[in-house]
Amino acid sequence: MIAKGQTIIQIMDQLAPKQLAFADDSIGLQLGTLNKSVSQVLVALDVTSEVIEEAIEMKAELIIAHHPIIYRPIKHLRLDLPAGKLYEALIKNDIAVYIAHTNLDVAAGGVNDILANMLGLEQLRFLQEVQHDQGIGRVGKLPEHLLLSDFVKAVKNAYDIPAVRLVGDPNCMIKKVAVLGGSGRDYVKAAIFAGVDVLITGDIDYHTAHDALAAGLNIIDAGHNIEKLLKPAVANMLQEKLWKSGYVTKVRPSNLNTEPFQFM
Repeated sequence: MIAKGQTIIQIMDQLAPKQLAFADDSIGLQLGTLNKSVSQVLVALDVTSEVIEEAIEMKAELIIAHHPIIYRPIKHLRLDLPAGKLYEALIKNDIAVYIAHTNLDVAAGGVNDILANMLGLEQLRFLQEVQHDQGIGRVGKLPEHLLLSDFVKAVKNAYDIPAVRLVGDPNCMIKKVAVLGGSGRDYVKAAIFAGVDVLITGDIDYHTAHDALAAGLNIIDAGHNIEKLLKPAVANMLQEKLWKSGYVTKVRPSNLNTEPFQFM
């Protein structure tokens, strides 16, 4: 039995309930229709032209992505511009796009739990509560103290990244760690308040780095793209639930690396 698009999204909403999303976040069905049978689902971090080609090649009727393809109201739909070309390719190939963004960040078992578990953090709690019994980011403890320099190596290995930007002293010892996928600039104060030894996140700017240094907070800027780890995890969770319900619909994580930066 092939699952309908609505059925797949009902299961996805169990994994990342819509009510967990931040206000004004662009989530849910952004393009296409769910009123159709879906035999193939592609789970992606970003929806780029290359990811769309990947979906076309595998004959996917639905892309579930983390980052929205529409952030603000569209004032025009020009097919000679990059965004318009993306929408055109999706519509012509009847590929729907569903977004699970901050709701997947906050959700139990979502992005931040995945990132924390990959590092073996224990005694997890929220970095910052966003609503009752729900929060963004995770704070946990390492099984034993580590030199920050050694922990950086562990982060690079766990997240499969070639380099990080480090704010702080590589020779200090760390035990308590905060992790927040995506852009963590706005959560540095929360990390300081939580008393962590190091915050792992992305998109830290120059002045925020100075503020962290002055406050004695180490930061590992591992990049926004570490959220890529959600792809296999979410695909596996969704696939398992579909199979348990008797559906033959296949769910696959995107194999493409959408990191826009090159490390030289």
